[in-house]
Amino acid sequence: MDKRSEKIFADNTEYILKEAADRYGTAPDELRRLGSFESIVCEFEREGKAYIMKVTHSLHRTPELIQGELEWVNHLADGGVSVSRAVLSGRGRLVEKIEVGDSYFLVYVFEKALGHLAQSDRWNDDLFEKWGAVLGRMHARTRSFTPSREEYRRFLWHEDYTMDIERYIPPSEPKVLEKCRTLKDKLHTLPVAKDYFGLVHCDVHHGNFFVNDGNITVFDFDDCQYHWFAFDIAIPLFYVLRDSRVNPDDTAFADNFMSLFLKGYKKENPVDRFWLERIPLFLKIREMELYFLIVSDRPENLNGWCNRFMEGRRERIEKEIPVIDIDFSRYA
Repeated sequence: MDKRSEKIFADNTEYILKEAADRYGTAPDELRRLGSFESIVCEFEREGKAYIMKVTHSLHRTPELIQGELEWVNHLADGGVSVSRAVLSGRGRLVEKIEVGDSYFLVYVFEKALGHLAQSDRWNDDLFEKWGAVLGRMHARTRSFTPSREEYRRFLWHEDYTMDIERYIPPSEPKVLEKCRTLKDKLHTLPVAKDYFGLVHCDVHHGNFFVNDGNITVFDFDDCQYHWFAFDIAIPLFYVLRDSRVNPDDTAFADNFMSLFLKGYKKENPVDRFWLERIPLFLKIREMELYFLIVSDRPENLNGWCNRFMEGRRERIEKEIPVIDIDFSRYA
């Protein structure tokens, strides 16, 4: 949440959580805070089953955008994709609105995924293949999704705030700005069709799914938008290379990961050579997004992960150094 949203929540916490709990059939003291970034996240149990509640200010998302997200999540679940299903409130709604002064908070709830995060000390070949398979099932299923109302349609990739390059890159970095504009322009030249472009998660890294008895359940669809499937494929590789246990330039590790990941993916959804050859472009897009989001923040807010990522990052962008130097066409 931004500072204004955080202050409104802090000034009205008791009221907001009481209203939220009441609408989902629990009590405020049953809500256990798990943390916050763009939303306040709580866990609670009802009739022996665990749920995750999100509380988001209207400055971050509109009710229509969240409704579209949740309809899509449940469409995936209905099609057999292993995701955390959204549940209805006691009033039969996917999204509840809690008004506070001249603004409001949005509350929505998911079934809690079973298992644990896929920490890198538990990575193995089977996990990498299943990771690819669940993403392939998501992409295959998303082709048949249409929101129940047009106003629930999620945004296109270039409408996301992360694509507002001039807002984040300072004038003191003209070469970075030039390179980022060039990347964005390249995306605008790519073809668009439902076989390779649609509503995607945009963030299926190893912090956004749980593993239980070898099975993966994906959650956190807040960033979902209309994008190329190949971008969704690039994201897992981008983040496994950012793990503290991995050398980010380890081409042997990257090759093994992509071979297994795409083996699983292609069992569920086809991907041709043209899009595999564009994965380096999508890796650079995520690098660009993270770079200017981090430089726009105050240095004192940076954690160890961000500091590691930023080391030499400006030079890599200015010199167009690949995120990882492997031949993606070999996976066709």
